[in-house]
Amino acid sequence: MNVRSAPLGRRVLREEIKEFLIDAIIRGDLKPGDRVVESRIAQQLGVSQGPVREALRDLELLGFVVSSPYRGTQVRQISNEDLVELYPIRAALESVAAYAAATRIDERTVAQLESLLEQMRAAAIREDRNAHMEADIAFHRLIVEASGNRLLRQFWDSMQLTTTTFLTFTMSRRSLHVLAERHVPLLDTLRAHDARMAEEAMRRHIEEPGEWLLAIAQEEGTLLTHEGE
Repeated sequence: MNVRSAPLGRRVLREEIKEFLIDAIIRGDLKPGDRVVESRIAQQLGVSQGPVREALRDLELLGFVVSSPYRGTQVRQISNEDLVELYPIRAALESVAAYAAATRIDERTVAQLESLLEQMRAAAIREDRNAHMEADIAFHRLIVEASGNRLLRQFWDSMQLTTTTFLTFTMSRRSLHVLAERHVPLLDTLRAHDARMAEEAMRRHIEEPGEWLLAIAQEEGTLLTHEGE
């Protein structure tokens, strides 16, 4: 069978550019609504425009950027409605991950989760929201990875921008100390290898701030109302 594909070097470069741009968006170096100019990125990274163009296509499929004929490529702007629609999906996805992770997690991974919780606590003391967010995302990513489900990880990756926006919202309305300690029940159930409790703890962990968001969005009138609702 003759399988056509890009040369390995080009595909690796495309993935590296994609990860570079995802990191820039997650860190806030590229903000919602910012234009992502293909030629400028290529010049900055010292590469040709081809792999940059391919990386941007991937990012559009993942929901990080949007493209239009007149505005070019821009970092996607996430609305409250997007977040409200996302959180039950994320709760379902990560509860599946927590269930699977609890059945197979090892002591090394538990220790890594403990370290990330301590990083969140330290960031809370310093009032360092960026460090807290990085540790929070890494904590959830590690659980998804510990599930051993490759497709689940791909789905989770595609929600990174919305997840980061969701965390930004949450951190603006709750103490970082409180947010850090909300991870303790998750860690306890995983350490105990209790799959059912891990699944339920993760669902509660994500659904509760989702309910905060829904209440505020309804109060502020920032959700679209649909006919018949």
